Amino acid sequence: MSANRYNAGSNYYYLDQSQPRRWWHTLLHLLLVLVTVLFAGALVMAYLSTGISPERSWIFAFFGLGAPFLFFGNFVLLLVWILRWRWWALVPAITLLLGLGHLGTLVRFDFRKEYPAENTTAAARRTAKKEPARLSILTYNTHGFVYEQSRHDGYRRMVDSVAAYVQRMQPDVICFQEYETMNRGDVRLIDSLYRDWPYRAYHFVSGGAEEVGYGVAIFSRLPILKASGTLFEGSRNTMLQADLLAGRDTLRLFNNHLQSTQVDEWSRDRVERLDVRGDKESKHFVRSLAGRLRDNYRRRAVQVDTISRMIEASPYPAIVTGDFNDTPVSYTYHKMRGKLDDTFVNAGSGFAYTYNRLFSMLRIDYVFHAPEFETLEYRSDALPWSDHNPVFVRIGLSPADGAAKEKRK
Repeated sequence: MSANRYNAGSNYYYLDQSQPRRWWHTLLHLLLVLVTVLFAGALVMAYLSTGISPERSWIFAFFGLGAPFLFFGNFVLLLVWILRWRWWALVPAITLLLGLGHLGTLVRFDFRKEYPAENTTAAARRTAKKEPARLSILTYNTHGFVYEQSRHDGYRRMVDSVAAYVQRMQPDVICFQEYETMNRGDVRLIDSLYRDWPYRAYHFVSGGAEEVGYGVAIFSRLPILKASGTLFEGSRNTMLQADLLAGRDTLRLFNNHLQSTQVDEWSRDRVERLDVRGDKESKHFVRSLAGRLRDNYRRRAVQVDTISRMIEASPYPAIVTGDFNDTPVSYTYHKMRGKLDDTFVNAGSGFAYTYNRLFSMLRIDYVFHAPEFETLEYRSDALPWSDHNPVFVRIGLSPADGAAKEKRK
């Protein structure tokens, strides 16, 4: 409330226009401070998830799953505090700075304005010599070719659509997860569409007789020298490794489908609608969902520990692909990547997501490669034929000289 005050010494009136701080202003300020601290703490927990196995403590993994949302929330809060010109802006600012390395696995910025045209002299020199070997790889979780099937011929429509995309991209190697053929007719259909990829390897969780089954598959233009699969204990998920002959060199390819979250369509729809109330039924839903995620985080940790040891023991340079069912801010990602290069980090741009549900915020499909290789291209196209988007990469294969061999040691 304003008041008029008379200053006798100066012989003038002073008009007090200050306003008392309303209680709800104070309450909103305290709530904003609380939200800021909670978001910062949650993002720090996500950072810690990368080094703590869910087998030891699973709670950190939940924060890693929400890392893209937590980064966005902290950025918004940073802007709010800057606009309010309060020192609380330091909390999200410091938290984001601590995670710049993790943020770089979620979003990449390309500041190049123009790309120089190829020098004709350089091109002639490369033609005179032998052009370095290049390998293109496409990895795709196809959801069994039955995603959102609406007609009796839905399977064939999906197989045809995926094959048309593959023909357009022309990869040298295709890594399928949730690959499914239900009968010999399906096998003949796929054979007719993928004649350009004559070398095949499969590892089926179910079926498996005469290429009929459900699991993972590798289709290749490069000869497959040897292939073997690993079925994870207590799981319907699997890994298929294959040794490919690239020129005179051999590389080892790991095609992974790690432990699924086992969150069904109904549960995902409910989460996307934010349909979680305080009633008894909603509490049961949240507990059930959290329990499934916890158990599967633990299974996935065992699986990635097993595969990472196999990658380290490989006598050949490794390329690791597949659906990891985990974000880049996770134990799974960091354990699996190890000393390998992430193709998105090397050549991607913008914000990448490969899972097109849950607000299209999650990158859970990857291609890693040995550090002596070079990432030339990365892309992930949004397609309607699965709940995953494919990942297509082009890799430059350096000659396996003594320096490269020594680097692998």
